[in-house]
Amino acid sequence: MKNGQDPNNKDQKKNDKEGQLIDEIAADTVTLQDRRYPKPEPILRGVHPKSHGCLKGTFTINPDIPESLRVGLFAEPGKCHKAVVRYSNAAAIVACDLKDGKNGSRGMAIKVMDVGGKVLQKDGKGASQDFLMVNTPSFAFANVRDYHRLTKILLKDSDDPAAFFAPLQMEVPGITSEDKARIVKSFQVVQEIAGKPVGNPLEVPYFGAAPFRFGPDRVMRFKTQPRVAPEPQTVPGDPVPCDYLNEVLTARMAEGETVTFDFKLQVRDADQVTDLDDATSSWDETETPFVPVATLVLEAPQAEVNSDAQRKTCEELVFTPWHALSEHEPLGGINRLRKKVYDASSEHRCPAKHA
Repeated sequence: MKNGQDPNNKDQKKNDKEGQLIDEIAADTVTLQDRRYPKPEPILRGVHPKSHGCLKGTFTINPDIPESLRVGLFAEPGKCHKAVVRYSNAAAIVACDLKDGKNGSRGMAIKVMDVGGKVLQKDGKGASQDFLMVNTPSFAFANVRDYHRLTKILLKDSDDPAAFFAPLQMEVPGITSEDKARIVKSFQVVQEIAGKPVGNPLEVPYFGAAPFRFGPDRVMRFKTQPRVAPEPQTVPGDPVPCDYLNEVLTARMAEGETVTFDFKLQVRDADQVTDLDDATSSWDETETPFVPVATLVLEAPQAEVNSDAQRKTCEELVFTPWHALSEHEPLGGINRLRKKVYDASSEHRCPAKHA
C-alpha cells in the first residue's frame, strides 16, 4: 500500500503517471525560460510572454442574472469588483505580432479583485478570480500527454513545434491511433487560429476553452463578448508594424469612450459532461447557449498603457486559473497541468513574490 492507495488500482496508476508528466513539464518550462531569457535579461512568463498592455476596469454582476446562475462569484446581483485585464500573444517566444505573415493565438486574462469566499490559491495576500482566455473556443492541445510531447519537442527543436504534427505525414514510434486522432484535432485548431486575424484585441471574443466547476454538480465554460465589434477584422498597415496590437490598444484606450464586454457562461449538469480531459473540445452553442452574467467595463482614457511603471506592474502580475473560488475549481488534465506549470513559471521569474 502507498499513501492508503491500492498500487493495483488503475485509476491511481493513471493519476500517478499524469502527475509524473506534469512534474516533467513544469521542470522543462523553467529550463525553456532560462534558455529563452539568458541573464541579465529579465525572465518572462513561460506562456503568453508578450503583453500588449494591462488595463483597469470594473467587473459587475448583472442585476438580472438568472437565479439558477447565482453561484460563487456570480451569487450577488449588482456586485461590482475592480479588475485588471492583460492582453497577450500565446506564442512562446516574444516576436512580431504577425510572424512570417501568419496570425497567432491571442490572449485576454481578467483578474477580478477582492472576491471574498474560499479561494483555491491566494493571489499574494489577496483573493482574486482569474479568467484566462484565448480567441478560439478550443485549446490547441487536448491533454497532459500531448502537452508533454509538445514540451519535449520545444526543448529538442529550439522552440519549433512543427514536429508535433509529424505523425500526420509519417509513422512516428510510440504514437497510437488515439494519439493521431487528437493530433488531427490539434491541427484543426491551429488552422482555425491561423485563419482568425485580430485587428484590434478589444474587438473580438475570447473563450475560456477549458471546463470549470460551477457549484457542486455543474460545469461551466466562459467567454467575453465585446458589445461593439466591427467585422471583418483586418490587420493594419503594409508592412504590418511589429507591435501593431499594442499600438492599436494604446491608441484606442487614449480615447475617451469606455470599452464594454458581456461576460457569458455555458453551464451543464456534471453528468452531461464527457470531455473534461479533451481541451480541444467545445460545446455546441445551439445546445448550450452562452448566457450573459456580468459586464466588464474598461475605463477610458488610459494614457499610461505604455508607461514604464505600467509595464512593470503588468509583468509582476500572476495570472492562473487556480486563483479561483472553490465553486469555480478548474477541471480536466490541462487545468491540472496549468496549476503546477504556472506556479513554477511565476516562481522562477518573480521569486520575491513567492518568498
